[in-house]
Amino acid sequence: MDGQKGTDAVQALSDGPILGVDYANPTFPKLGIESLHLSELLGRVPPRHFASPQRPGFHLLMLFTSGTGEHFLDFRRVRCKAGTLVHARPGQVQQFVLGQTMQADILLFTSEFLLPVIAAAGEAASAILADDIVPEDAIDLPPEALAGIVSVMAVIKQRYNSADLSELSAKILQHLLYALLLTIRASDAGRKVALKISTHGKLFDEFRRTVEIKFTNTRNVEQYAEAIGCSTKSLRRACTLASGFSPKALIEQRLVLEAKRLLAHTGLTVEEIASRLGFTEPTNFVKFFKRHGGVRPLEFRIKFPGRASR
Repeated sequence: MDGQKGTDAVQALSDGPILGVDYANPTFPKLGIESLHLSELLGRVPPRHFASPQRPGFHLLMLFTSGTGEHFLDFRRVRCKAGTLVHARPGQVQQFVLGQTMQADILLFTSEFLLPVIAAAGEAASAILADDIVPEDAIDLPPEALAGIVSVMAVIKQRYNSADLSELSAKILQHLLYALLLTIRASDAGRKVALKISTHGKLFDEFRRTVEIKFTNTRNVEQYAEAIGCSTKSLRRACTLASGFSPKALIEQRLVLEAKRLLAHTGLTVEEIASRLGFTEPTNFVKFFKRHGGVRPLEFRIKFPGRASR
């Protein structure tokens, strides 16, 4: 796992973008998955690299095996202990808390690594969207679910350590990873998370992908419906059934989240953030943020609790 060049120049609060971290496997550069321990990950680069907020371009699954501590995912302080499973998704802002005596088994993998097996799964693949492995970002696994997940992760680690870079070796790891994700989702039943494989579910998934691309350019629901190729009525129904929110509310939630990320983790001015998020006037952004975030942008920046951990 390697960040942008010039790690020594990284600051916890900078004037530029949040530190982007690209996937880089030092052992198998062409393999889109890596199995390692938390201590190995933290030992790769100087501590200040991990003390700064980051935006990984890949998936990070951490299953904590011992100790207690904290991890930050966007604006949630996650309490971690043995049996806690954390999922940092591509584009999320995360921050490690250094100096803790925790250990975890970790899987880093790219979305592209899963594409062949998901494509082969056909429509059933919508039941295991990689972005929703752990819908709430973190879960304390019950003993019966933990045992199964630990078993599959152990097999993945064994296969990874004996990988020979052949096509067959990569395919085995792809299918094992997919099996792990299905196992995790099966453990989700206790939280009553419905897996929607219906037309509405697929439409909602397409909407979310489109929002990720367009949310800084438009908040117009009709434009999203046109981009996806459906009616606004169908889009509203799909979003309501899948999430309980209207498309407009979901777009606004995504915009507020990005605003919070930029306010908390960069030194960009309110005017610069407003421009990045597609607001022609900073005053409109301030009103929008206060309406949806409860406070003015600068008040949020001052009160953000994660700053004290840096």
